[in-house]
Amino acid sequence: MTTDPHELERHCVHFVRTWGEAVLQQVDRLRTIRTKFHRDGRNYERLEEWSPTQEDLDRNFRELWAEEHTLVWAAYQLERWNRRLVKVRGGSAPVPDVVLANVRNTLEHLDDADFDDGDAVPGARSRSLQKLPNGRLVISAGSDLAFGLIDPDELERRALSLIGMIEDDLERAAVDRYLDMLEDERRGR
Repeated sequence: MTTDPHELERHCVHFVRTWGEAVLQQVDRLRTIRTKFHRDGRNYERLEEWSPTQEDLDRNFRELWAEEHTLVWAAYQLERWNRRLVKVRGGSAPVPDVVLANVRNTLEHLDDADFDDGDAVPGARSRSLQKLPNGRLVISAGSDLAFGLIDPDELERRALSLIGMIEDDLERAAVDRYLDMLEDERRGR
């Protein structure tokens, strides 16, 4: 079965937009929970009756960790679909973000890791984890980088750039169709 190249391109465009928008949504969610995480941490130290509890801080950490994981996954999907779109359009595929891929793969197989001082370290079957800088995945929070390695602001810039490119392409195609329609009307077709 052969896929129509135009249909394939439409699907690639759809998934680039889908994952680009997901990255933007995740960056926003991550910023919101990160702000809450830091605010509650400062308020916990005040030890007032209104201060958050340790359980509140633990819940914030779990939510922050899950949002970082989801951001990495969405950004990885965006990168994969963009590479496919570029190939479908006949271009040279962009160089993959190796750190992003290794963080995503590490997260996918984190259950194979060992842990040392709160960080994930290579277990017997942790190939991706071994490829990370320092061979560790930061589990604790506190850094502005997801897992101490991924800059959410950079992922946001990439997503905005790709979504902008898609929207520009769609706008150009719509203008071309409109001009073709005007030309057909002028010629009496």
